[in-house]
Amino acid sequence: MTATRAPRIAVTWAASAPSHEAWFHAELAALTHSAEAGLAAAGADAVVLDAAAGPLPPAEEFDGVLVMGGGDVDPALYGGDAGHPAIADVDRTADDAEAALVRGALSAGRPVLGICRGLQLINVVLGGTLEEDLGSRGMHRNHADPSGPMVLHNAAIEPRTRLFEMLGPAARVVSGHHQGVGRLGEGLRISAMAPDGVVESVESADPGVWLVAVQWHPEDPQTAAPDGANAPGQLAAILGAFVDACRAAPRGRLPVEGSRPAR
Repeated sequence: MTATRAPRIAVTWAASAPSHEAWFHAELAALTHSAEAGLAAAGADAVVLDAAAGPLPPAEEFDGVLVMGGGDVDPALYGGDAGHPAIADVDRTADDAEAALVRGALSAGRPVLGICRGLQLINVVLGGTLEEDLGSRGMHRNHADPSGPMVLHNAAIEPRTRLFEMLGPAARVVSGHHQGVGRLGEGLRISAMAPDGVVESVESADPGVWLVAVQWHPEDPQTAAPDGANAPGQLAAILGAFVDACRAAPRGRLPVEGSRPAR
């Protein structure tokens, strides 16, 4: 009996970004570790990459790409206001490296998943814009303690979307973001909204392209709490669908020196 192939998935975050304070770095590291563990549980071989260190390997070396959360995307990339007082934790090196990887993955037919900043970067890569700060629509972050727990809120999921297939018509989500989608990127559709009108998920409008991005954090520990979000199961549902898509991705990968062979 042939063993199920473990897809090799690039997981990117700005691990060495000098703009990130220690508490923020620690939070991002913990969330990335949670996502890595979730991918392993779903049967994938996760390769964690530091986008702040410079250019990333070509997308063809992987079966899929997951772009994690982090600091604000450089407003210069979408014609935004670089002087906005709410802009923080920008790392242009990470922006450029992850943007190139996302473009390469889409060009090569590799599935792409974005989480929080990952959604925002993907929207910008596809020609969209961001709202620099949500202002009074503040249910999406803990204003009292920015370094503290994220907040829980509802998201309504659009029928006939990939996300609907994963989670059903609604989700109780864990989020911590002060920015949101402005103009939607080319080829994207909105797949989930918060009650205040903030976009909480986008995906490719082309059913032949596997691209899903959520503005919240399914990998946050609150998601799995008995009284938390609509889980246990939310992270597993999203990553399970992603890994299945990566497993079915084109096999024509470039050889990776020192890497483990696909199983």
